[in-house]
Amino acid sequence: MISDKFIAFSTDIDWACDEVIIDLLNIFEENNIKLTIFSTHATKVLDKLNEELFEIALHPNFNYLLNGYGKNAEEIMNDMCNIYPDAKGIRSHFDMHSYSLCELFKQKGLMYESNIFLPYNNNIKPFVSWNGLYQIPFNWEDDIHFLYNKSFENSGLNILDDNIIFNFHPIHVFLNSENQERYLAAKPYYTDYNKLKDFINKSDTKGSRDLLLKTINEVLNNNIKTYKLLDIVK
Repeated sequence: MISDKFIAFSTDIDWACDEVIIDLLNIFEENNIKLTIFSTHATKVLDKLNEELFEIALHPNFNYLLNGYGKNAEEIMNDMCNIYPDAKGIRSHFDMHSYSLCELFKQKGLMYESNIFLPYNNNIKPFVSWNGLYQIPFNWEDDIHFLYNKSFENSGLNILDDNIIFNFHPIHVFLNSENQERYLAAKPYYTDYNKLKDFINKSDTKGSRDLLLKTINEVLNNNIKTYKLLDIVK
């Protein structure tokens, strides 16, 4: 049973290469920390994961709809549901949300949506939409953290007191991104694992990976239970 307070970790894999995804998964598996994975594509590295630790949810890209080309929303959802038919949650790429999408998600058998981002809000709570779809806001994301020009020395939230749903991206954890400039420099080599190694932040300035490891240590040292997002709904 979930108490009023909860800590959860999520990741938007955003078409990262397999080696970069594995790097992130290993951190959570080695520390026995639960993680919700919002997946953009089919990859074997997400096959046969430990279901006690990992949940696979959907991360479709509806951005093409804004430009009037590509598949329609239902076709995009059909493709995603065919890849991950057991998924019960969704977070759209760029957090795209609308009433019509909310209805579509429910029609496809999903139980929750996590598209509401409330940065550094320390009292997020799930709620139920008019159609029965649960809405799970999240309040911390690594790329937004550096866009705010905040230090990765800390998250700006208190894991002992606040409700927190973290969102770490595999690419930023791998690069230990501390700013957007590092990511943009590495982006042309997004799928070239060996070339990406040249862009890893090894400076004294803390980055996404440093903060993830620090946060996990705080969770373990304080015996804080973590949840998959589906756990919060159930």
